[in-house]
Amino acid sequence: MTNENRIINNNNNENTSAKGMQAVKIHRFSHGALQAKEVDDLVATEQAVSIVVDEVGTFTILCTPTDIEAMAVGFVFAEGMIDTLDDVLDISVSQRDPSVIGIKVQEPSRVVPGRNLIIASSCGLCGSRNIARTLDGMSVSSRSLRVPARVLAEVLDYLESVQDVFAKTGGTHAAGVFDANGRTLSFAEDLGRHNAMDKAIGKCLLGRLLTEGCGISLSGRASFEMVSKAAQAQLELVASVSAPSSLAIEAAERAGITLCGFVRSGYANVYTHPERIEGCGSHDATDDRRKEVRES
Repeated sequence: MTNENRIINNNNNENTSAKGMQAVKIHRFSHGALQAKEVDDLVATEQAVSIVVDEVGTFTILCTPTDIEAMAVGFVFAEGMIDTLDDVLDISVSQRDPSVIGIKVQEPSRVVPGRNLIIASSCGLCGSRNIARTLDGMSVSSRSLRVPARVLAEVLDYLESVQDVFAKTGGTHAAGVFDANGRTLSFAEDLGRHNAMDKAIGKCLLGRLLTEGCGISLSGRASFEMVSKAAQAQLELVASVSAPSSLAIEAAERAGITLCGFVRSGYANVYTHPERIEGCGSHDATDDRRKEVRES
């Protein structure tokens, strides 16, 4: 089978693509089988989406092309180009090319792009100058959030339950903004952890939902940039199903963010600012969870 005809040409292909998935033909080996079977399968869509910020530049992001308006708003917010939705003067998706989205911001002259113009789905914030500058300006002003320990597992259980693309493809990450009651305010999936977080925060901005005093649940590891995005949105708590990095812990400590990792039912490691977790104990589940969690 040639690469050109691996994409299935059927009536369902357009529908699945619109949901962030693509239908493909594959050969699958089963345990003990002498010959592979040709079957239909679904993979997560990866596509270049260009965010054209008027008088600033064009940012091409490899992502899952769903919720692209939310991703664009979340991206310019995370990059410090806007402070609120009121700083967005216009946002539009190209009629000729739906993978191009234009944004006009209130003060383009204040924007100093801090990264490369082509951003991979796995890309984070790169460069020692960017990291140092972000650390210096990082802080969370609110200290209002208090949650029972059970909420950590509940929000991540919910996150898993609504990951439709992941359930069908196994190829996406997810992020969900939640309030003090554990109610998820916004949710998004994407091939990239950073894109999923931008989408979730962008949805809150578009819906004029306050993220200050809320938390965010993550399906993947908690890296430095995930914490910096949380600080930019004034999120007080980051709860991840997987491990944090050392720089993420340093950033969370400095920003005043409660950082939790290896969150499972009955387990959680709280790395920084445990005072937001009611009944936070000293049990360290790191060794237990490392055996059970594998992250590519």
